[in-house]
Amino acid sequence: MKKIAVALWVVTVSAFVFYSVRGNLSISADEHYAIQLDAEEKDFVLAEMKSLLLSINGILKGLHEDDMIAISKAAKSADMGMAVNASPLLMVKLPLEFKMLGMGLHKDFDKLSADTQAGINKDQIIHRLSELTSKYVSCHQVYRLSTDLKD
Repeated sequence: MKKIAVALWVVTVSAFVFYSVRGNLSISADEHYAIQLDAEEKDFVLAEMKSLLLSINGILKGLHEDDMIAISKAAKSADMGMAVNASPLLMVKLPLEFKMLGMGLHKDFDKLSADTQAGINKDQIIHRLSELTSKYVSCHQVYRLSTDLKD
């Protein structure tokens, strides 16, 4: 009986690890990896993406107005604290690379906020923003969110 319980536990843990790394993926008609989510999960991820874009917009506005405090605040609004609201079930559905890109972006915003407060200059901020948006774009080149298995 113990062997069956251990075997079931190993299978369950293995499946969890597999899906935590792979996520819930299919290939979409446009050759992107389609992450299969329910409508509420998709809305959550899209709202987070929108918040990241709003932060980028705030940083650009702060650069235009030469307002380092506004830049720091805009970057802080997309920091790691933003990522804590995701449900564990959603996190299992997201592939590891997608999670790593997302968490990396939040960490980059954290660092940009702190470094802006520490006195980096506008050229350094622009360079960091370029690196940050490159990650954002690379994610959109590979993935799409889907609520339809045919998508």
